[in-house]
Amino acid sequence: MSDTQPIHRLGVIGDIHAECDRLDAVLDWLAGQRLDASVCTGDIADGKGCMNRCCDLLKQAAVATVAGNHDRWLLQDRVRHLVDAHQLGDLLPATQEYLMELPKTRELQTVSGPLLLCHGVGDNDLGKVWPGTVKTQAERSAELDKIIDSGEFKYLVNGHLHYRVLIDFTDLLLINAGTLRGEFPGVSIIDFDEGWIAAYELDIDAGRQRIKKVAEYSIDDRTGRRIWENTQAFDAQWTPSTLYA
Repeated sequence: MSDTQPIHRLGVIGDIHAECDRLDAVLDWLAGQRLDASVCTGDIADGKGCMNRCCDLLKQAAVATVAGNHDRWLLQDRVRHLVDAHQLGDLLPATQEYLMELPKTRELQTVSGPLLLCHGVGDNDLGKVWPGTVKTQAERSAELDKIIDSGEFKYLVNGHLHYRVLIDFTDLLLINAGTLRGEFPGVSIIDFDEGWIAAYELDIDAGRQRIKKVAEYSIDDRTGRRIWENTQAFDAQWTPSTLYA
């Protein structure tokens, strides 16, 4: 990924949680999608697969990745009682070095404006944002409100919630990248020239992995979507714009 050339098409990978086979399939597919760059929201650690292979795949594909809270916990040797938790002894020296060098945030320039990549919200890898629905409570974020007020970014791509969704603010579009773990693993592509985001899921059938398109939204025309000024305006009266079938 060039630090000087703005991005036209971006691949977006959510939390990995050691799903090395799924990551391999996703990266192979993304390689044929005419992308300028790919990003990942972190949480490489803690899952049934191989951490060393996941990190090697991300390095080989030059995926711009940030550290998640599970990656931090692993390096700190904390919260290792989790199911399928990795241990420091599982890591090759190159893997440990790779994790230690991951930043909390990355700033990318797209042809339609600057983008902030993080795991939670900015430097807070446990930060959550959720406007709330009739069945769920709102999760407000002082960190995100500061980012919105700064006016520095047009887009924010994060993970942590494991739920592919768009949250629209007047001056910022938040895109949660979801996860490769679980029943609905998937990735997204953002085309900043044409102004859309499309979500794709891995269709696992008889041992073969296919990737199919399941949803698409405009990132320019947000007609019909609830638009918030900031997270303090959340009122739990929201229909999520989900990136699922």
